[in-house]
Amino acid sequence: MIYCFKCKQSNGKYYKVMDERLEFEENFNNKLNCQCFTTIRIHQPVRNAIGAVKQVYLKGVWKGNARIIHATTITMDRINLPMAKLDTGLSPEECRRLIKSLYKHRPGIKWETQQLDYLVLEYIRESREPSLF
Repeated sequence: MIYCFKCKQSNGKYYKVMDERLEFEENFNNKLNCQCFTTIRIHQPVRNAIGAVKQVYLKGVWKGNARIIHATTITMDRINLPMAKLDTGLSPEECRRLIKSLYKHRPGIKWETQQLDYLVLEYIRESREPSLF
């Protein structure tokens, strides 16, 4: 089991980091075809802990399991050219617009202060698609 050692609960135990599904609707910059790739998501320190395993899907098709090997908390204004280009192939301004559009169903977000997680994931060799049973 993988645990987040930064996130100690009030009872002294650590949160268990679960395997979970990570959905992509687009393969921006063809990043999902590489051994390692990045993604920028709304800040969730437990879910996005280093060591967490994600089941990566592109438009509902399984691509593989990947482990978070690096996580940095940023705000929208800290998205720089290398981050934007590697993650989306876009300029920082276009990347910011894209992120806002991906979360348009969450209207209460204050983008000036909202924390984001910039994640680097690496595919796990010999991983198998999770079964439904």
